[in-house]
Amino acid sequence: MGSNTATTNKTDPNQTEKVEQTKEENNTAKKDEPKQEAKKDNKIKSGTYKVGTDIPAGEYLVISKSIGYIECAKDSKGQLDSIIFNENLTSGSNSYVTLNDGEYFKVTGGEMYTVAEAPSIIPKDGLYKDGMYKVGQDIPAGEYKIKLTGGIGYTEVSSNSRHQLNNIISNENVQADTYLTVQDGQYLKLSGVEIQK
Repeated sequence: MGSNTATTNKTDPNQTEKVEQTKEENNTAKKDEPKQEAKKDNKIKSGTYKVGTDIPAGEYLVISKSIGYIECAKDSKGQLDSIIFNENLTSGSNSYVTLNDGEYFKVTGGEMYTVAEAPSIIPKDGLYKDGMYKVGQDIPAGEYKIKLTGGIGYTEVSSNSRHQLNNIISNENVQADTYLTVQDGQYLKLSGVEIQK
């Protein structure tokens, strides 16, 4: 009976090592959890933000989750002449915007991220649909065949993401399949058309 007691109380060094290893794994997992949470917190939800007060000036990527709307205004009067630019977004589309201090930015039906923290918008299947893409980052520079997906489509190539008329390099109302060449640093906007990479 004494030998049974000795065997029961005997400590297996391998078992102790396994317990310590499990504790380390649990501690490592717990340390990693806040990092994953922090990644989720980098999105800016629908709302109106004063640039320089609520959010810093800079470039952002807006991703719509439903029918969305973006608007940049010079003041908070809510008048038509206050609007610097605005745009309706279809569900699942995206747009880049560059915002300056003192402006007011409204986003509905989606969320936005600083460009540095934004998720990739490169389509896994290589099919680029409605949205705005940064050439050299989201889509390689080069010539593309533009395929019409409805009755009429639209393409626009801009020099930046301020959405101003004087920044448009080229634009076209697409009524049949066509070709378009884009260069690094440009922004390509697609609506009612698609590109297969």
